[in-house]
Amino acid sequence: MTRLNSMRVNVRTTPPEEVHAVEAEYAGVTIPLTRNEYNGTYSGTFDLTHIPYGRYTLKVTAYDRYGEASTIERLVYRYAPPTMRVVSPPPYTPITRDTPIVARCVATLPFSCINFRAIVSSQFRKAETLYAGPSTVPGVTELILPPLSPPLQPGEVLRIGLQSENPGGGVHSLPASYGTYAPAYYVEQSPKLSVVQRAPGAILDFDATRILFLDQYYHVGVVDRATEVVTHLGELQLPTQYTRTEDYGALTPSGAVMQSWNGYLFAWANGRFSTTERRGWIDAVNGDSLLWVTPDEDQINLLTLTTDVDTTFLLRPGTTSPFQADITASGNIYYSTYEEPSIRGPGELRLGNHPGNLQRPITDGAIIAGRWWNGAVCSSYLYTTDGREVFLGDSRQGNASGLLVHAGYTAFLKSDDSAVNQVWVRTPAGSLHQLSDFPTPSRFDQQRLRIGHDGISDTGEVVFLNDGKRYIGRPGEEPEEIGSELGHARWFDGRWYVTLGNTLFEVATGDETTGDGAAKGTAGRPVMERWEEALELLHTAPLSTDTAEPPAPDPSEPEAAPGTFEGLDAAPLSGDVAAAGALGDPPPAAMGCSAGRSAAGQNAGSQGAAALASALVGLTLARRGRRRR
Repeated sequence: MTRLNSMRVNVRTTPPEEVHAVEAEYAGVTIPLTRNEYNGTYSGTFDLTHIPYGRYTLKVTAYDRYGEASTIERLVYRYAPPTMRVVSPPPYTPITRDTPIVARCVATLPFSCINFRAIVSSQFRKAETLYAGPSTVPGVTELILPPLSPPLQPGEVLRIGLQSENPGGGVHSLPASYGTYAPAYYVEQSPKLSVVQRAPGAILDFDATRILFLDQYYHVGVVDRATEVVTHLGELQLPTQYTRTEDYGALTPSGAVMQSWNGYLFAWANGRFSTTERRGWIDAVNGDSLLWVTPDEDQINLLTLTTDVDTTFLLRPGTTSPFQADITASGNIYYSTYEEPSIRGPGELRLGNHPGNLQRPITDGAIIAGRWWNGAVCSSYLYTTDGREVFLGDSRQGNASGLLVHAGYTAFLKSDDSAVNQVWVRTPAGSLHQLSDFPTPSRFDQQRLRIGHDGISDTGEVVFLNDGKRYIGRPGEEPEEIGSELGHARWFDGRWYVTLGNTLFEVATGDETTGDGAAKGTAGRPVMERWEEALELLHTAPLSTDTAEPPAPDPSEPEAAPGTFEGLDAAPLSGDVAAAGALGDPPPAAMGCSAGRSAAGQNAGSQGAAALASALVGLTLARRGRRRR
């Protein structure tokens, strides 16, 4: 039995001194076997890439020097891989401590999943192994995770790896390298959060009509919020165990942009992908304009998405400092580097002249703010529409993302007498208000490509994080706790929202609660409704090319496990034979699920193309009477 993309055949012949040549035939393909001078065996490898799942006859023939042959045959199955996956809830779903988590292993008959188990870990717990019990679904092995000890707590991020054993030995894991890109599950129980909508993957950005997401197979897509139609934009390269950088993206008026962990950026505009493959990092986006930096940071380009035209914005040969910028809605660019002390703007504009490294400038189109870090103190300054420089304060705990600017309000971090960062806000009229007074440092809730903009409202409310929790601060009031620090909060269209995993939440603030104390937003739904009761995404729009990939089958459905074989007996052999490296009845050569592809038939064995499933055959060359010359 084999499910991998190659099969190695090893043959031992007797008596070896009379063997002239050995060949093997499988699925209509014949290959010569090569003699190993060390142990006298013969071996060869079949390429199974284009061979469908099914049963085939493996025939091995040995020839002596007179051309006479001895042949043995045996049935060898290329079988569909068993699938392992968490079936409930979907990947990236926020859960409560009481949400049942169900995993299943669907094997190819006549095999079964042996010792099917889940390995659960988080930032608060070491890996804990949980084994499957009796299944409630016929034909599958099911695991319902029992209550964990210690209990799940808000702010916890679960990673769940799945493992199953081969009947012939060996363990298969999903993902193949546990912890590399296992989908996360987020524990959140805040009564202040109300479910608005869900996406078929982790939400990267949203606006009034669309949601941009990245699913567990690294497919990028957009959900139309009104119709729930999903348009798949493309597929990114799966991360590896050495991945250290993040994926991020943003919606634009004409489409979307996406930054992949491996340093490639992609643009989707007016229904098509950018025709030019670009390697670098997206620094700032507004409207249909984005600034991106080459890997060596020597060149900064301005890309206009609607025309797919790049122009060089800045050249810095041999630079050793980062480039950081912000773009206004009108297209004005304000940027900074460590190599000069001022914020640079349109024309010859220079703002500020202070010692230290100038960090990312932030603007709302009118006022501009920046921070200078001298190694001990980070000083924040504001530049008003009339050109005045206003000192905001010093923080003695460095934080490059320490500014928010919106609608004339500026939020900033300022250290108290204990050198702890507290949150302050400056109003358009110039008054200053301290919003936090915690013994531990606070920080802003920032997201790549939206740094400096999301966490402040039209009226000066400020979202910030402290000690694992998210708060809304208002002048003259105690901070209001709205949940854990997981996800990202954003002021949009007159309301506060939180994106967490695959879910868009609305924040109920102040007295916006139902009679029983549960949160109530415009949707009026409780925070953690069961995931299957949420909005369903039933329709898929085709790609603009003809390369659309059909959806993967659900392995919990009977027809989703192709290539199952029942009641098939091995053909009798003319000699002693063993398959898959063992004598007697042949166990499968490999069993499990390929990394990142849990559905049967979807890139099966994609990481095992170089692996070898072996069939060891013992062949006796019969002694026959020969006519001597």
